[in-house]
This record gives sequence, structure tokens and C-alpha cells, in this order.
Amino acid sequence: MYARFTEATIDPKKRENAEMIAESIFTAARQQKGFRGLSFCLDPKGEAVFLSLWESKEALLANEASGYYQEQVAKLKDVLTKPTTRQVGELQAQEETHKAPKAARLTVSQIRKDAEPQSTRLAQDVSRAARNEPGFVAWYGALTEDSMMAAISFWDSDEAMKKSESRYLKDALSKLKEISTGEAQPKLYEVVEHEIPAVAAVR
Repeated sequence: MYARFTEATIDPKKRENAEMIAESIFTAARQQKGFRGLSFCLDPKGEAVFLSLWESKEALLANEASGYYQEQVAKLKDVLTKPTTRQVGELQAQEETHKAPKAARLTVSQIRKDAEPQSTRLAQDVSRAARNEPGFVAWYGALTEDSMMAAISFWDSDEAMKKSESRYLKDALSKLKEISTGEAQPKLYEVVEHEIPAVAAVR
């Protein structure tokens, strides 16, 4: 499975508009071949991330070649304060439950080229550790073609997400630092809309 992370900065005064646009993006996404799920997360300052999941690289590339992705980003143009950025990669690890998430944490880090095999093992270890945390909902970690590791975790409350920082996250960031070229800075969000069925976890 492949993941696309689209980060955006939305004018906080236009949050209501952004949420309406997101609804139309979800509607359009459901019609796409190979689509496996979508989540829209936003913080009070307007930092946002869209995570979309696709059954294969071919499905994701066909989706972009069709112009769909560009059309969806264009819908946001009037609420953005700067251009969006995009990371695409194959999922190295995932864990899912049937619970509904309320909070999310995104961590993006540049991985050393010689450490890519280690990054896959780390993603698998971290996703399993996260699953044991109270309030855990889901975890997805992808490695991009330019050696970026993007991982997002979902939680049933902001409190559960913050409590996990002192346990599994602290250990994960320490191990991530050993194989990356810099220090990762996790970003915290509220989950506004989430439609990723747990059946996506079938391996």
C-alpha cells in the first residue's frame, strides 16, 4: 500500500471554509480507483495534513496522472497561506483498530541512504509499540523515494496522544535520530474528518 501526505497551511479564519472543501475532497476520493482511505487533520494555527492511502503505487500514480490530485489541491487555493508540500511513499508498517480518532501526530525525518533497511525495521517496531499504548487508534509509516520517513499516529483523545510522548514516542525518536540526518519535530493535530477502514490493514 502507498501513502500520500499533503501538508498545508490554512488561514485559521477560514477554517470553516477549509472543512467544507475537505468534505468535497473526501467525496471525490471515494470515486477513485485503488483508493483505500483519507484523513484530514488540522491544528488551531492552521497547520494541516491530508493522508491518503492507495492500494498500489500504480493506483496512486494513475490518480495523479488523471489530474485528480491537482484538482483537489486547487480547491484549497483560497484558504491557503502558502503552497502545499507532498510526500509519497510505500508503507513500511501499519497498525489499525476500529476506533475513531480525535488526535494525530505526524513525524517527518530525512533518513540516511545507508540506513534505509534499518528504517523499515524501526517503523515496524514503533508501530507495534504504539499499538500497546492506551488510546491508540492507528499508525502508518512510509519511506519516500528521496529517503524521507513520514509516520503518522492516530489517537482516541488528545490526552492519550500526549501521554504516549513520555513512553513509546521518546524511545522511537531516540532510535530515529540514530538513522536520520537531523532531529525530527513531531506535529500535533486534531482529526477533523477520517475515513480509513481498518480492513486496509489486511497484509
